[in-house]
Amino acid sequence: MLRVPGSPIRLGDGLSRRDLLRAGVLGGLGLTLPNLLRLQNGHAASGGRPPADACILVFLWGAPSQFETFDPKPNAPDGIRGEFGVVRTRTPGALFGEHIPLLAERTDRFTVVRTCTQSSTHHQSAAYEALTGHAPTRDAVNLTVSPDDHPNLGSVVAKLAATRSDLPAFVQLPELCRDVGNLTPGQLAGFLGRPYDPMTVLKDPNAADFNIDELTLQNGVSPDRLDDRRSLLLAVDRQARALEDSAATRSLDAYEDRAFRLLTSPAVRRAFDLKHEPAALRDRYGRNPLGQSCLLARRLVESGVKLTTVCSAFGGKVPQDAWDTHEDNFRKLKNRLLPPMDQGVSALIDDLHDRGLAERTLLIVMGEFGRTPRINPRAGRDHWAQCYSMLMTGGGVRPGQFHGASDRHGAYPSLGRVYTPADLCATVYHSLGVDYRAEVTDSGGRPIRITHGEPMMDLF
Repeated sequence: MLRVPGSPIRLGDGLSRRDLLRAGVLGGLGLTLPNLLRLQNGHAASGGRPPADACILVFLWGAPSQFETFDPKPNAPDGIRGEFGVVRTRTPGALFGEHIPLLAERTDRFTVVRTCTQSSTHHQSAAYEALTGHAPTRDAVNLTVSPDDHPNLGSVVAKLAATRSDLPAFVQLPELCRDVGNLTPGQLAGFLGRPYDPMTVLKDPNAADFNIDELTLQNGVSPDRLDDRRSLLLAVDRQARALEDSAATRSLDAYEDRAFRLLTSPAVRRAFDLKHEPAALRDRYGRNPLGQSCLLARRLVESGVKLTTVCSAFGGKVPQDAWDTHEDNFRKLKNRLLPPMDQGVSALIDDLHDRGLAERTLLIVMGEFGRTPRINPRAGRDHWAQCYSMLMTGGGVRPGQFHGASDRHGAYPSLGRVYTPADLCATVYHSLGVDYRAEVTDSGGRPIRITHGEPMMDLF
């Protein structure tokens, strides 16, 4: 399924004559994007040329273990170092966990930050902090979405960054994070309003029948016929405006016009059509949800999407189905989690370089926090927010760096600046030409800084 920002036509009480007219005519048009494209319409101009014009965030929902990926501790005591060996990277003296060999071969193309920290310890609250740069009012398992939430960094980008694409500025695929039956907060636009929610593509790009139904004309509706029906819609709209003279009954607005352009734009439909990619390249990314989502993210960058979030949740309804390895950490990582991530992310890095997109595309790979140094009795690692790692490349980030170091047990930062989610958000804004000191207005009309962090300038 596909979800795009916008308020649905009202049903039941309060259904106006205007709603009936619009619902009927839009349905006849084959426009299966009813009110879905209340997209960003005004953006702050930024001075100078920003380092990047797009960002891809690969969000590893559930939080991967830094010990088995980017910050192994082979000399730590038994019970901390874990079952895996290590692999030498392309960077002299730097080691990775043994089950991400493809990334280890490419450390000259990205940077690893080993001194990330944050304040939240539960998935819902930690994801909220990681994705908005603001700590929630409470650190809780059952934190839920609220219209007063701080906006996702992609929603801020959608509002403030310049864009020239017919596509939405902010897209998330192939799923949304959930825990304990609740949609995870921090993924939506919060107090910025629904027009800045992500366009969410909630379907596996690896599926044989993958398509974007809402970007496809109904059977028998050609672009020419659609254009004829659009003329009819405009005529009906003028009649409706004559009948009802109110702000709520304006003619076909820019958002509906954009929905029409989506339906009739070959470039937009092509952006989501993975069949245009060579089979060998699709194989290189991996024929799995994460790999094909990474490939689709690259296509969206080429088509002008500003920020694409790839949510690596492996189809789960709770983080335990993905990267939350409280038990059986090593077998899950070895057999299910690490190979697709290693293959998909390394292919994405190569593809961005091969196509000349690497410099202008900021790529981030991260979870909401890290895992405990001590292995628990269930052969798992629990939540650990005090020190974890992330991968970054492009957008002006100097490649080949290993920023900072954790202590010998991987428990706390011991060298280098410590970075928070607020700093990460400031870095994304900086890279995309958004003033990270900018303010937006919350639902109560109060000015709110988009982040209180500072850009990670040590990486540039």
